[in-house]
Amino acid sequence: MKIRMNSVTYTLVIALFFTLFQNIALWERVNSIFATTPEASWGLKLTLPIVVLAIMNVLFTLLTWPLIHRLIVSVIILISAAATYAMHQYGIVLSYGMIVSVIETDTHEATSYLSMSAFIWYFALAILPLLLLSRVKVEFRHLGKELLLKFASLMVSVLVVACIASVYFKDYASLLRNNSELGSALNPTNYITATARVVNKRWYEANLPYVQIGTDAVNRNQDNPRKNLVVLVIGETARAENSSFNGYEKETNAFLAKQEGVINYPNVTSCGTCTAVSVPCMFSNMTKSSYNASKARRQDSVVDILDHAGVDVLWKNNNSGCKGACDRITYIDGHEQVKVQEKYCQWGTCFDGILLEGLDEHINSLDTDGVIVLHLLGSHGPTYYKRYPEEFKKFTPTCDTADIQNCSREELMNTYDNSLLYTDYLLSQLIDKLKSHDDKFNTAMLYVSDHGESLGEKGVYLHGMPASIAPKHQTHVPMITWMSDKFVTKHQLDEQCMQKVSNEKLSHDNFFHSVLGLMDIETSEYNAELDIFATCLTQGENQ
Repeated sequence: MKIRMNSVTYTLVIALFFTLFQNIALWERVNSIFATTPEASWGLKLTLPIVVLAIMNVLFTLLTWPLIHRLIVSVIILISAAATYAMHQYGIVLSYGMIVSVIETDTHEATSYLSMSAFIWYFALAILPLLLLSRVKVEFRHLGKELLLKFASLMVSVLVVACIASVYFKDYASLLRNNSELGSALNPTNYITATARVVNKRWYEANLPYVQIGTDAVNRNQDNPRKNLVVLVIGETARAENSSFNGYEKETNAFLAKQEGVINYPNVTSCGTCTAVSVPCMFSNMTKSSYNASKARRQDSVVDILDHAGVDVLWKNNNSGCKGACDRITYIDGHEQVKVQEKYCQWGTCFDGILLEGLDEHINSLDTDGVIVLHLLGSHGPTYYKRYPEEFKKFTPTCDTADIQNCSREELMNTYDNSLLYTDYLLSQLIDKLKSHDDKFNTAMLYVSDHGESLGEKGVYLHGMPASIAPKHQTHVPMITWMSDKFVTKHQLDEQCMQKVSNEKLSHDNFFHSVLGLMDIETSEYNAELDIFATCLTQGENQ
């Protein structure tokens, strides 16, 4: 038997459902704010749910129309349930950057968030409500009366908000000014407006002319029989505070600690808090303060400039793509290395060791200077336990589930640290490989993570928080360099100077120019002030 409702009642019921249930994460965040601001007025506390209900009523009044209302509401409920789960379980907000990450993720990464609790949550907030709504028959009046009723409903909602604002304007202004993330926590307007921004930007980008930069690039080492070979390793989700090089109590750098010539940079800040922002930013000629994602997508990156200079550039990927940074150079997806898949791949993803396969053969084929970019899957969560082979399960007990919020602090940290240890092992193995090519190349390695990670601090997990409110856990990243003796000699590098520079405050802003400096590239795009090696490097005679 169908339950009959007029459109106004139906809209109000949907609005109430979203206010009470699909905004659980919002109310958790609001309660946390009120707990730390006892001066917040009771008027603000009591009227805020009414304001949210009025906003929801306005939204769904505009979306509820004959023939299409069931489809629109169903889609929004399905998406909103996933959004609510993510915000509630991981403490994230759905900002512009987070939506970009969602759009650009791959199926392997997306499925890593699936778990029993996710299915239960989804059933409770999506499937069950849709089953109940399927029993409702919405009765619409003729067009004139329907429009009049909608207008009246909208006006009531607007007047309610206006009346509350006129009395408590200062309270609301203070709340929103000091907690700007609340707008990104309001479901579903958060992801609807953020998605609209992404679509608008992509349309804008598509109409921008492509700009080549650094076409004047010259490789000053091109006539030298000994070639430069630099491997750039882009880490994923590694945070600096869990590095034993930075004083962390667990030996997460046990393998690199045994290598000579390794320099650690303890004070490095990322450009963004997600791969979709940080990778194109660090490979662009822009600093964090001047970064424009649309511009970065439509111009050359540092690897393009290396290509202009005649350097052989290869990007090997074990992540969800290079976010446009490598679109015009040779690209190999680690998942497509069929011959070694059985050794490295399970659960739909591959261990980062797959990136080292075939590396020697590629290096042996080089007759010019070369740059190899290895883009790791690193410590990408929430399934940290899938990022390392069983033999690297050094720190126990571990959190072998995607429901990391249900693990103990010890289990979660152990699992994350095991993934860092595996990355450390691979970097050490890479250094050994580079040493084996010392007869032909001046070799060097530069490792830096794209962003950090929250591991439950203040109820926040994962990454992707807006830069304005992102905790340091998500922006303080590890960076490490290694250079062969012949590389140091060739560039006349002062190792004591480099050790001193390593303790300075650095960021992804330095990456673009430091890479050009390492490769002896002369171009108008190069800025020596941002090259971390420039003050310690003097171009000597080719050796």
